[in-house]
Amino acid sequence: MSENETATNRAVSPLNGQPIPVGHPFVAGDLRAVEAQKKAVAARNKRKTLREELLALLSGDITDKKGRTVQAQTAMSNAILKEALSGNTKAFEVIRDTIGEKPVDKVMVADVEQSVIDEVEKAVLDGQENGC
Repeated sequence: MSENETATNRAVSPLNGQPIPVGHPFVAGDLRAVEAQKKAVAARNKRKTLREELLALLSGDITDKKGRTVQAQTAMSNAILKEALSGNTKAFEVIRDTIGEKPVDKVMVADVEQSVIDEVEKAVLDGQENGC
């Protein structure tokens, strides 16, 4: 008998050692199942996606430290700009990438014979040894 089975041959949870329940918690026609399903659907419909929530918050207004009302997106943009100007390179990268100036990594793929690759490697290694 394996360590994940009890004497009745029911699998046990590796987390708490308790037998894993068998079957469904509700039987067909059980009114509790209908109620549980309605509650689950209502909760899912009520919950917004993270994207929807953030867009709603960004479009709203907030009051800054000086008591002025500004749009949340403007306040956030000002804060990240201030960070970038103070030397925070991650903040700079976020701004650069957001405005579309992220450098593009280009990779070239080509069919090259192994002898050509060996010649190039030898030339590079020889150059390193000669101080180039």
